[in-house]
Amino acid sequence: MTRKIDVFTLHSFTGVNTVNQFLKMHPQAKLSYVKGESDGALAIADYEDDEEDDEVEVKQ
Repeated sequence: MTRKIDVFTLHSFTGVNTVNQFLKMHPQAKLSYVKGESDGALAIADYEDDEEDDEVEVKQ
């Protein structure tokens, strides 16, 4: 498994929808929110992804 961190900008509904789609693919992700300097915010997703490890196993 590989630990990953993704950062999303939340300035509109598009950003929120992107985070929602991400959570459907990675339901175990832990989200943190940080208020941005302007009117938006950042969503920081911390999760483990085993897809890359699966690809390595198939190649071996």
